[in-house]
Amino acid sequence: MKSYNKIFSFILILSLLFGCDNFLEIEPLDRVDGSSFFSDDDELLIGVNGVYASQRLVFSRADGGQSLIYRLFEERSDNAGADHTDQGERVETDLFKEGTGNLPISGLWEAMWNTVNLANKVIISGTTAEGDQALVSRIVGEAKFIRASLYFYMVNAWGALPIRTEPTEDFTATILPRSSVDDVYSLIVQDLTDAAAALPNSYAGGSGNEVGRVTNGAAMTLLGKVQLQNGNLPAAEAALRTVLGRYSLLPDFGSIYSGAGNENTAESIFEISFNAGNQTAWAVPQQFVPISIAAPLGTNGSGRNVLSSYPTQDLADSFDPADLRIPHTFGTATEGNYLGLYISKFIQPGATNGSDINFVMLRYADVLLMLAEAIGESTEAYDLINEVRTRAGLPDIDASSPGTFMEKVMNERRWEFAFELHRWIDLLRLPDAEVFSIMETQLESQQLNKFGMTVDISLTLDNLLYPIPQNEIDISDGVVEQNPGY
Repeated sequence: MKSYNKIFSFILILSLLFGCDNFLEIEPLDRVDGSSFFSDDDELLIGVNGVYASQRLVFSRADGGQSLIYRLFEERSDNAGADHTDQGERVETDLFKEGTGNLPISGLWEAMWNTVNLANKVIISGTTAEGDQALVSRIVGEAKFIRASLYFYMVNAWGALPIRTEPTEDFTATILPRSSVDDVYSLIVQDLTDAAAALPNSYAGGSGNEVGRVTNGAAMTLLGKVQLQNGNLPAAEAALRTVLGRYSLLPDFGSIYSGAGNENTAESIFEISFNAGNQTAWAVPQQFVPISIAAPLGTNGSGRNVLSSYPTQDLADSFDPADLRIPHTFGTATEGNYLGLYISKFIQPGATNGSDINFVMLRYADVLLMLAEAIGESTEAYDLINEVRTRAGLPDIDASSPGTFMEKVMNERRWEFAFELHRWIDLLRLPDAEVFSIMETQLESQQLNKFGMTVDISLTLDNLLYPIPQNEIDISDGVVEQNPGY
């Protein structure tokens, strides 16, 4: 059986490889019996391709046309609003009213843990895999990076988590108590440290269509982000300084998400790859754009009277009118079913079967602004911030500019990374009372102005974490404990 599995697998992989110009376009085999696979470097490579594919599903999994990860990490913030006339559970996360049975939350939980489990299989198999050991080490590093990235999103969404580092082979192995947030961060840091040691700086010039895989720069950038989020500023600074100067800002902000043919640029550090021609399109962005805007551009859009996700007026008003990023971030629809602000960042003219645009998870502008935050107010920090502002066509700022240093950093991050899944995680680095004030003010304004409703929004510490899905609590027979307030 083992021989037949391997022969069938390799024949199918070879057929998929024919005509592909990017390894991430391949739909890998992630359902081959683990007991008879991943025994050598070739099979392990197929396995990690499956991990990349599963990671892509995390970023594209949708409910009601809207990405689940988007609901939890962008709509949750003051950047984006949801259609509050939609089904209740699709609106709950925007209003901080979610319950333990919320399907978007449980759907994202499931997708993330599935990817972690696939990564665990590759990592464990790497300890015994035969073949080119340098390649095996690299593959394990790729899987550790992806596992760390998922744990990072999860710890910021749910707090304490079960730590699963081995593949689940039977039902009872899924039942683990939650480990502390500190322990989860320790795992993430170790994974990224291991990954950085095993990964190359670049795949350029390789023969295996490997551009787009995780690099050392990606591991160190994410390590810096993790340490910043965890409050370890010296460690964040040390990690980010290793990346400084290895990438560069693109001259034109609008080209970052300009579509096929402009992926993995000099600014890009790690992207989630999509390809409509290979049935791995990113369809979610087409729900951000009203049909009145999309149709003249030859692409698909939403015919809803209220978009499932849209920019808040607060975000739009916060921009300097001279900011060159505005047309590549949001626009205003003045005719058709939907009137008002829409997200313009991911529009791809001519895309009718979903988008070929990759989602840029890590890019060099993030390194510059995170390093500035880690260093703290100083001439060097303002120089880093002003690199980003210069591209946006804005004048330099310094210590004499209005606002505290943290307010200035957070504003720059908000404008640069709007709708790129940074904002809610960024807000969590602020004092709790400040987060409550920002979100209560924005939600009350959004309800009154857009829907003519008023909702009593009064947030507490419990609202900063999502509930653990009730299914997880029930299956564990109480071994997994619920977050406070749910």
